[in-house]
Amino acid sequence: MRRRGLLLAVCLMPALTACGAGPEASGVSVETKTPARILEEQLQDDTHNAFLVDTGGRLGTLLVTAELEEFDEALRESLVHFAIWNPTDMSHPIQEMEKTVFNAFGWHEELDANFDGFEDFSYTYAMGNQPSYGYLWIWNEDAAQFVEVPEYAHISSPRCDPETGIMDGWARSSGAGDGVTTFHRWEGGELICIRRIESCCRWGEGEVSTVFVEERVDGELQQVYYEKFPWDGEEIEGRELWRQVSWKWKDLDYHGET
Repeated sequence: MRRRGLLLAVCLMPALTACGAGPEASGVSVETKTPARILEEQLQDDTHNAFLVDTGGRLGTLLVTAELEEFDEALRESLVHFAIWNPTDMSHPIQEMEKTVFNAFGWHEELDANFDGFEDFSYTYAMGNQPSYGYLWIWNEDAAQFVEVPEYAHISSPRCDPETGIMDGWARSSGAGDGVTTFHRWEGGELICIRRIESCCRWGEGEVSTVFVEERVDGELQQVYYEKFPWDGEEIEGRELWRQVSWKWKDLDYHGET
């Protein structure tokens, strides 16, 4: 009954306009929904997600909706359909994309990932005990579109530092504190890895711990350091030495002993 009444009102609108008795003349106010109100109306459950991104550009705040499709048992993954909407015109999305997720859905972050003053967003696609990975779309003001950054999908637990312009990542391997540390920087609009540290902790009779470091040289990652730390029967002292070396390389101003 409510829907029929709405349709009737829509059908009568041209006649009212033709008589010079439009919504304003008749005293009927037309509601303009805010982005927050539109977000409240979106379906949010185990397979539907929605959030706002204030781009800071001429289109302002945009609505992002995500719909999870059926889980693929064989591949252990699901497809997510993303749509970008301008709240001022919800008749159709201004952009659509599809991505694969594994054991995560509904986790997103709004951030200025490339430090250009426009807001971007990331969406988690895999989550473990510590490592977590996501997709990143940065806002392109000229194109009025979000553009995906493929390199971001390989960075675990990324953090952006606007003061240094560096994005670092950390993927833990074990409780010993070993794993992979990465540092990225924006160059020519691309996210480039400038240092990668892989530390492996193995203590016990016959075991060897290692620290392996790569840096960007002549446009590509090249090995600049590799050292083995054999177990010498003094586990505490050995681990401390291995840990000190690992932490030294996490300072981008450090380039090895001279």
